[in-house]
Amino acid sequence: MGNEPKYGFIWGGINPLTGQPYRWGDKVYWSMPVAPSPNPEVTVLFHVSLAFATMKDNDLDDKATHVASMMTANAAIFASPPFPVANLTTAQGNFHAAIAAAADLGKSLTADKKNKRAILIGLLRQYCHYIESIPNISPTNAALSGFDIIEAGHHPAVSLMVPVILGITNEGPGKLRSKLQGVKGASGYEYQVTVGTGKPAYAGRFSSTRDNVLTDLTGGTTYAVQVRAQGGNNQFSDWSLPITIMCT
Repeated sequence: MGNEPKYGFIWGGINPLTGQPYRWGDKVYWSMPVAPSPNPEVTVLFHVSLAFATMKDNDLDDKATHVASMMTANAAIFASPPFPVANLTTAQGNFHAAIAAAADLGKSLTADKKNKRAILIGLLRQYCHYIESIPNISPTNAALSGFDIIEAGHHPAVSLMVPVILGITNEGPGKLRSKLQGVKGASGYEYQVTVGTGKPAYAGRFSSTRDNVLTDLTGGTTYAVQVRAQGGNNQFSDWSLPITIMCT
C-alpha cells in the first residue's frame, strides 16, 4: 500500500474515524481520489488553504483572478479540472460587477453581491478539492494553481478551545451584536448563522471578542448563531453551541 499514490483529503469534510471535522494532525489515506474511508497510517502531504472564504470582497476578487490566471498558465499540471477555468472567470467577473454596483447603489444590491460571492467561493472550493486529489502532486506544483498551500509537516497542530457566546442582542434592523468569551491563541472569530433546517451561512470574521455586529440579516427571522476561533495557518476550533435569537 505504501507504493500507491497518496492523495489529499476534501476540505470541510468529516473524519469518519472521529466523527469530527478534519484537523491538523489527522492521518488519512485515500486509495482513490474520492475514497469512502481513509487509512490512518499515512499522513496528508499538504492542504490547499480555504482562507480566501474569509477575505474581504476586493481581496477575494483579486484572488479569484489570480487563480484563474495560474490555472490557465499551468494547464499541463491541472489537466482535468471539475469545470473549465472560463467558468471561474465568468463568476469572478459577475462578482466584480456586483461589488461595484453595490457600492454605487447601496444595500439594494447587497443581496445580489452576497449571492455572487457565494457562487465564486463554491467554485474555488471545488478547485481546492480537485488539486488535493491529483495523484502524487507535490506542494510546489500545487502552489502553481494560485492557491495558498500549507504543508502539514511545516505547521504543528494547533488545538483551539471552542469560544463561548456570552450574549447576543439586536443592534438595529437586520443586525445582531455578539459578545464572546475569548480563546487563547485565537487570531480572530468566524461566525455562521442558520435558519431552521437550512444550511449554515457565513456571517463574518472579527478580530476581537466584543461588539461583533452581524449585518445584512432579515428582520423577523430567527437565527441560530455559532462562532469558532481561528488561529495561525488557517486553524479552526469546533463551532460553538448555537444561540437562537429573532432578528428585528
